[in-house]
Amino acid sequence: MALIQGIPGEFEPQPWGEAILRSRELLLLRIARRPPDHEVRLPGLATTPRHVVEDDTGKALTWRRDGDDLVVRLPETGEPPTVRVALAGKLRIVPPDTVTANADGVWDLTPTGTTAHMVARRAADVAVRFVGLVEPDSRHQIRLAGRRYGVTGHELTRTTIGPFPMPESRVVPLAVPAGVRRVLVAPVGTVLASIHPGRAELSVVVTNFGRTTVRGEVELPLPPGWSAAARTWSFDGLEPGRSIVWFTRITGAGSAELRARLDAGRRSASSPYVVHL
Repeated sequence: MALIQGIPGEFEPQPWGEAILRSRELLLLRIARRPPDHEVRLPGLATTPRHVVEDDTGKALTWRRDGDDLVVRLPETGEPPTVRVALAGKLRIVPPDTVTANADGVWDLTPTGTTAHMVARRAADVAVRFVGLVEPDSRHQIRLAGRRYGVTGHELTRTTIGPFPMPESRVVPLAVPAGVRRVLVAPVGTVLASIHPGRAELSVVVTNFGRTTVRGEVELPLPPGWSAAARTWSFDGLEPGRSIVWFTRITGAGSAELRARLDAGRRSASSPYVVHL
């Protein structure tokens, strides 16, 4: 995948200190705690550095890119210097909660705030499925990749929303409505199986992100020592944008990553989920 194009923003506090934007193309790294290996790592710097020097002396420092991280080698003796990073353009970052689509082009997000950040491996039209509890009569504006749809709370959690034109290798924010606890995003045409654990049972959900009615079969493989009241299901007439759900009681011990096995045509996909019993 190409280098990720970030978004405007600021860096969070780092284990070694802080990164401060001095001007639109100048970044200062203030080192409060020297790392044991003498290397300062700044994660999520999408803008290419032009040069990296000690702020007081102008002495050049050794640095490298590691994915979207900037890694700077500090002098091994003396007080760690403030590091000046000249940027080849405006500061753009990759937020720490950014999630890259899996091999099927699917995102399975568990938001921790009001905004999620996504990166597509390749450009595609996608749709979004929100999971959670919202007021049915509430109104929401869903914005993603330059496109917007107005929906009710009833529509928000009962059908897919889209399409949205996701670009390749670019951080795209998605505002998450209050009450949403999980977000599924998939290319238009995908039929997606996902797993949703509850207090006393587990649900297997199949969502049709496509434009035509689909049918298929789904199976829930389990690790040794685990059992379920039901493990196989079939469905027919699943309309575009809609989901079907089955509930089953699971017994076992420990934790395991479960993935439903879905057969609903060539665009079938399955999102894994770690279940704790």
